[in-house]
Amino acid sequence: MYERIVAGTDLSKTAEVATQRAAELARGLSAKLVLVHAGSDPGAPLEDLAESLDAEVIVAKGNPVDVLLEAAESGGDATLLAVGSVGMSGARRFMLGNVPNKVSHSARTDLLIVKTDPPRGEGPYSKIMVGTDGSATAMSAVDRAADLASALGAKLLIVCAYDPPSDAELERMAASAGSISAQWDADRSLRDVPDEFRWRIAGAAQAQDVLERSEEHAAKHGVDAEVRTVKGPAPEVLISIAEEEDFELIVVGSVGMTGAQRFKLGNVPHRVSHHAPTDLLILRTN
Repeated sequence: MYERIVAGTDLSKTAEVATQRAAELARGLSAKLVLVHAGSDPGAPLEDLAESLDAEVIVAKGNPVDVLLEAAESGGDATLLAVGSVGMSGARRFMLGNVPNKVSHSARTDLLIVKTDPPRGEGPYSKIMVGTDGSATAMSAVDRAADLASALGAKLLIVCAYDPPSDAELERMAASAGSISAQWDADRSLRDVPDEFRWRIAGAAQAQDVLERSEEHAAKHGVDAEVRTVKGPAPEVLISIAEEEDFELIVVGSVGMTGAQRFKLGNVPHRVSHHAPTDLLILRTN
């Protein structure tokens, strides 16, 4: 699945959690591991770490975000970029460190955000969950999550969250399909409903159809996946299941599940990235 895994490190203890997780994944996928350090060459500490993990090293001066992105993008599409949820900056924003937050909105490769505060535990991934709404981009995420689960011998859960639009949102949609005057005559509260809510899964029956197709996609990768429909907003559903059932990795596409984008990152992965109780794999599906 991945031929090269690039992991950023500043040699802090939180960064060590992320590099160890990246090394575990590299071993499981028989991928090359590359450690990237932004700033002056720290010498022996980085060399010793690289030797212990059988990794290559890239040291470059510059902004950590730019250094990480350049290192990842130079390896092509078969590269995964891994960063810790905190560290490499010491700052936090909405539970996500400044560097991984910026990387998540700009990376052109798949991105693994490793939970480092606190870490999720040790060992390879054995329980993986992926969210889908049946869109082409989300089904692509299902395919790739199944491919990863197959390679690692992990259990896969496919979740479709359905969140029917409210009466106010339905009125807004009806108004938008009509005349310009209908838009202006609509109550202000209706006009302010974000466009991203227009494309939500409408009900359980539709969600079940999505999951039947998802099962077929997973089976093509030799994975007998569990599927589940859950009523509620997708970010909250994914986070809740991961927390209550001890899933080790959440997988989402960079777009899809809402049809909208925010800061180059879909609304669902954006929200999950800031509150996930475990590791998060964001697949570039746009």
